[in-house]
Amino acid sequence: MFYLLSYSVKKLQRLGFATNRIGEERWVYLVLFFVVMIFATPVAQAQSTAAASFPLLQKGKQSYVFSSASLRMPAPVTVWMYSPTDRPDTLPVVIMLHGAERNASGYLDQWSRVADLYQLVVLAPTFDKDNFKGSDRYNLGNVWNEKEGRFTPEREWTFSVIEPLFDQFVKASGSREMQYYLSGHSAGAQFVHRFLYFVPNNRAAKVFIANAGWYTLPDLQNDYPFGIRNVPGIKKNIQQFFSKPLLLALGEADTDTTSANFQKGEPYSLQGANRFERGKNFFASVRSAASMQQAPLRWTLISLPGVAHSNAETAKQAGAFFRAVYYPTSTTK
Repeated sequence: MFYLLSYSVKKLQRLGFATNRIGEERWVYLVLFFVVMIFATPVAQAQSTAAASFPLLQKGKQSYVFSSASLRMPAPVTVWMYSPTDRPDTLPVVIMLHGAERNASGYLDQWSRVADLYQLVVLAPTFDKDNFKGSDRYNLGNVWNEKEGRFTPEREWTFSVIEPLFDQFVKASGSREMQYYLSGHSAGAQFVHRFLYFVPNNRAAKVFIANAGWYTLPDLQNDYPFGIRNVPGIKKNIQQFFSKPLLLALGEADTDTTSANFQKGEPYSLQGANRFERGKNFFASVRSAASMQQAPLRWTLISLPGVAHSNAETAKQAGAFFRAVYYPTSTTK
């Protein structure tokens, strides 16, 4: 700024507009200062807007905006990101899905120590309540049009955000990662396991889900969202659902049923009395269906003593699972 002002004053002096008297020269500096600020402010704002459109190579927490011309989304998606180093392009990527309160930023804060420990970049897209209203738009992926009784076009699915979001990060950061880890807690776990049904050719290397309120069972006798009989291409792709390396973590103390976000009554209650029971029954259903399909199952179930509906506690298990070469199966009650 000082260099620009000095240069401008010298130009004016050469043109005869400035004098050598101190008072008048100060006046010229003052006028030029305001002129420069008027023109510089829009430039600074434009630079700030541009920076918010893609992830930066920096340590810590930041946010940027994801949008795609190939998708029909109600609004661009804010993505919160945490990197333990200033070289996120060199680290494995986790895409983490938030719960029903849509607090991606808060969820990411609970992941930061896990990211530091296991050296992971965490991306947390925000599917806000205003633009992605209700569980249909988020938990269920916006795949079904209830009024018309048909599946929506794939470019309208909320599930369809995940793969291009990963591509955007890779391109913008210069990362060489070919795959990502996928994680979801609570409503995020609902999103993630259903994503596997609808986007079978995804690039998730490992998947982690914890403490979902209810599930879409691998049931070919009932329609979506409780079964998968009418899911497009499911008979061809169901084996990919079973073969994906997945860890299902359940808090043994996640038994509270008073939350407004916990679905009560039938048909939800048929899956179990609480989140812990429903998770165990879901895993049993997956194991039974894989056996009937004679499909290899690469899923693991663990229960966490003393853990309730906690993203912070289950995130520790996710980090360990993503970075482990071998993850043992523990028993459940």
